[in-house]
Amino acid sequence: MKRCVLLISVLIGASTAGLDAQAVPEGSQATKVDRGYRRPSSFRVDPFRHVMIPHWGFVFSMGATSENTALNLADVEALRYLNDNDQILPGDIIDVLGLIPAGQGIQAVGTAEGGFYLGGPIGSHLSIGLSAQSRAYGAARVDDEAVALLRDGNLVQQEFDLGDTGGTGLATAELGAHAVLRFGPLGSEDGVHLGLGIGGRLVRAGAYIQAGPRAGSAQRIAATIDSIVTDLEFERLQTPLSGVADFTDRFRNGSAGLAADFLVRLEWPTSGFAIEAVLANIGSVTISGVERDTASLMIATNNPRDDVPAAFDALQFMPQDTIDLDVRLPRILRFSAGAWANKILQVDISATMPVSGTFEMPPIVDIGTTWRFVRHLPLRAGLVLGGLQGHGYTAGFAVEARNVFFQVAGQSLGGLFRNAKGAGARIDFGIFF
Repeated sequence: MKRCVLLISVLIGASTAGLDAQAVPEGSQATKVDRGYRRPSSFRVDPFRHVMIPHWGFVFSMGATSENTALNLADVEALRYLNDNDQILPGDIIDVLGLIPAGQGIQAVGTAEGGFYLGGPIGSHLSIGLSAQSRAYGAARVDDEAVALLRDGNLVQQEFDLGDTGGTGLATAELGAHAVLRFGPLGSEDGVHLGLGIGGRLVRAGAYIQAGPRAGSAQRIAATIDSIVTDLEFERLQTPLSGVADFTDRFRNGSAGLAADFLVRLEWPTSGFAIEAVLANIGSVTISGVERDTASLMIATNNPRDDVPAAFDALQFMPQDTIDLDVRLPRILRFSAGAWANKILQVDISATMPVSGTFEMPPIVDIGTTWRFVRHLPLRAGLVLGGLQGHGYTAGFAVEARNVFFQVAGQSLGGLFRNAKGAGARIDFGIFF
């Protein structure tokens, strides 16, 4: 986290030093593009995404992104083909695990959202937005020691620990209201414009699942050349998923939580420069009627090849009780800076601080460029640094007209096309009054 803070501080400082006395070039698109379009779009969770749209109207928005540390798209397609044709073998899984570098384990994360927004400006100093949307979070991890048992065998070590192996998923329905107050110019006619955003969301959980080793239980596996001995206990927490009716009823009648969002944005229109900070998803949601199930896996065999698969096939979760569970939403802290480099090019950079807890995520730095050869038809390309993959690429285009807003963007993480270990997509369509 310190590295991200240092990086964004240096970038903002360098940009400020270079642009403090630099006016936007004459004829630049920065003098023509509505300020509601100058705020860059992001693949990340952004509660203020459409609050500053330049006119009153509706916006339909949806997006998803996911990545993992083990499989690229070609691997996934091959495994899916084998599975669909009932040809997948345990050796195929072991071959895949052999591709995972020692010390990393397997980790996967993903988010998805979709909904409607209604909002726009009230005068020149206030914008408001109302939203109704659904959102899903997911995270899973297989500890490196658990991977090592199958990847490396037992020549190096004879005991393995499941560690923090497990997975979590959460789906919510949300109603939100956000506002941005604008002040300025401050100090002089060419002074800074200050934007302060605040909002909240009513969050209901529709589905939740968490599975992994039971807390406080033994998690070790002893393996020799020709034997495996283990006594594992697993726990699963989940909301009943018996049908669509139960799912929608939970959204309608389940316990709710509140989430708060804040934004601070400073703009220097004459210099074509802006900096921003967003703190979002501050809150939690209470999930009622969560079923707690447990299962035991006991193995003591000199014939692992046959007995271990049979033990997993016989694994059954038994109901224990029903509880109410309080889940903290993944908190978001993001710093951004943007500047017009010349008449047609806008450059933006943002750093999203690491999320810890249930939906743990490493820091991510997004670098984006927007090319406005034609004012209403921006073209975008960018890089992603950090996350699970260390690098990625983004591209997209938009139509920003007086009565219509349309935007499409794609993301490839850890490589391009079939070599990618993650992908993302986003589409936004708005109609203004």
